[in-house]
Amino acid sequence: MRGFVMMIMVVALTAGAIPVSHAQSSDGQPPAAGKITTEAEKQICKKEKEVGSRLTSKKTCRTKAEWDEFYRLQRAETEQMQRNDMATKTPK
Repeated sequence: MRGFVMMIMVVALTAGAIPVSHAQSSDGQPPAAGKITTEAEKQICKKEKEVGSRLTSKKTCRTKAEWDEFYRLQRAETEQMQRNDMATKTPK
């Protein structure tokens, strides 16, 4: 048991020490050495459920800035639909 715990500790300590450079930029080229990515440039992937299916989902990857813009546009569209719905239901 003690050997197992030691092995886990060694793996955990060395996992962060191994450099990984498998990332590629949007044009397919590896990133330039020393290039620092900001929070807005990081890729965030989310699973979205397919409309009309309970089982399938689609993986969508965008940067944080693109997700923020996507949600802002969705919210604006929702508010517009709500305003239009209320305009047709007001008494004359």
